[in-house]
Amino acid sequence: MAVQISLKLSEKMFSSAKYYAESRGFDTLQDLIRELLREKLFENEAIGGRFTSIASEASLAKLWNTKEEDKAWAHLQKVT
Repeated sequence: MAVQISLKLSEKMFSSAKYYAESRGFDTLQDLIRELLREKLFENEAIGGRFTSIASEASLAKLWNTKEEDKAWAHLQKVT
């Protein structure tokens, strides 16, 4: 059973958190908050967050899917 909570944030904290979540591939701010709580509460346990791999994949795709990255890695694609 899930419990719903209400949370008040300043405008600055809200906009910063929302930007942070979007830039790292989280679908919603709620997903980010849940993941951050999971990391803090269970940091010494060998479990991963539900959204960790999803967020990492989206974040890395944004960073790596650029012309600069393609150019930097092009030499690996050459057949000798």
